Amino acid sequence: MYNGADHFEQIRDSILGQDYGDYEWVILDDRSTDETPALLSGLAEESDRVRVLTPDEHLGRARSLNRVVEAARGAYVAQQDFDDLSTPDRLRKQADYLDANPDVGVVGAYYERVDDVRGESYVRQPPTEHADLVRAMAKYIPFAHTLVTFRKAAWREAGGYPLEDDLEDIGLWIQMAAAGWRLGTVPENLGTHFVYEESTWHRRFDYAHRQRRLARVHLRAVRELGLPRWMYLYPLGRLVYPYLPTAVKRIVRRTVGGVSEQSR
Repeated sequence: MYNGADHFEQIRDSILGQDYGDYEWVILDDRSTDETPALLSGLAEESDRVRVLTPDEHLGRARSLNRVVEAARGAYVAQQDFDDLSTPDRLRKQADYLDANPDVGVVGAYYERVDDVRGESYVRQPPTEHADLVRAMAKYIPFAHTLVTFRKAAWREAGGYPLEDDLEDIGLWIQMAAAGWRLGTVPENLGTHFVYEESTWHRRFDYAHRQRRLARVHLRAVRELGLPRWMYLYPLGRLVYPYLPTAVKRIVRRTVGGVSEQSR
């Protein structure tokens, strides 16, 4: 996390309120300049589940994620951003899924997406079958990174998060699938993902630039996962997508893209 003081109370309750008993909470403070270090110190004193890592330098997102996963003592790693929420049963249900499916490397979930950028709120329902999730990676990012749980062994075999901030998540899923791990989804709403205009992703890149970066990753998915060549059309469509009206984008996501979204 970096400068997460504004979201501290909601994340505290979200994680420490989990009904799964056997977990630790590992937090890397990436050289925050607000009240975050003091809040984390108090949190570590309050709960023996909490371990706080403080690097000697600012690492950025991808390197921070790899540092935390390396430090984690569990066989499963559940990622959550500091400004998002998990339901109390999120860890238990995703751990149960991995227990029951030893060939699955990463499991996501249905989730509510509250998008301030588009002025929308809806429940996104990613595919539940491995083949459909792999194909989805040619079109969009099928998992909410903040609501995935994966095997540390799969992370290691895939080579860790690629050092590409903002798209490190789909990069890792492509690497896991290419290494032979299956992907899965718990078909239940297990949390809320908030999209803010002031987020790092939206500050750093204009919308068209973000779509071009996504297109390159989708091209990788088609190439490295052996998808049909005609699916190269989806990454190319990313280059046009930024210029469509918002209402048309919603239709394109739900028809051409195949994204299942239940409006709220």
